[in-house]
Amino acid sequence: MSRFGIRRKLKSLIKTEKPTYEIYSVTFILPDGTEQVVEVEESYNLLMASQTLPSPIGTGRRAGGTCPDGKCASCQVEILDATGLTPITDSEIESLDNYVLGTDHERRSREPGAPYTPNTRLGCYAKIIGSGARVQISTLVDFESLRGSN
Repeated sequence: MSRFGIRRKLKSLIKTEKPTYEIYSVTFILPDGTEQVVEVEESYNLLMASQTLPSPIGTGRRAGGTCPDGKCASCQVEILDATGLTPITDSEIESLDNYVLGTDHERRSREPGAPYTPNTRLGCYAKIIGSGARVQISTLVDFESLRGSN
C-alpha cells in the first residue's frame, strides 16, 4: 500500500467532524426606520452580516465592498445595543480618528469627516459573538446609482 493509501485509510478511521458555528441574531434599523433581524454565523462582522439585507451597509465603495486595510472608516454605524458584539479596538478608534482628521487613505487625500459618537462603530471591525445587538444604519448601498444609465 502506498503512503497515500495509508493516509487515506487512517483518515477514514479517524472521524473528523466539520466545525460547527453558532448562529446569532442581529437587529438592523434601516435608514427608513424599519427593523430587520438577520441570522448570521459567529465571528461575522456587521458589514458581512448586512449582506443578507436587501441592500448592505453603504461604504462608498462599489457594491458595498470593503477597503483592503479596513482603514477608510466609511462603514460607520451607530450601536444602540452592543450585546453580542466585540469591544471596540485601538485600531478601530485610530481609523475613526483618521477619518475625522481627514488623514490621507490609500495615497488619496480626503476631506475631514464628521465627529463620531461613543456609540459609533465600524461595520468591518465589529464582530458578532452573541445575539442581541441592535445597529442603526445611516447609509445603504444604492444599487440604482451603481447601474448607471444604459
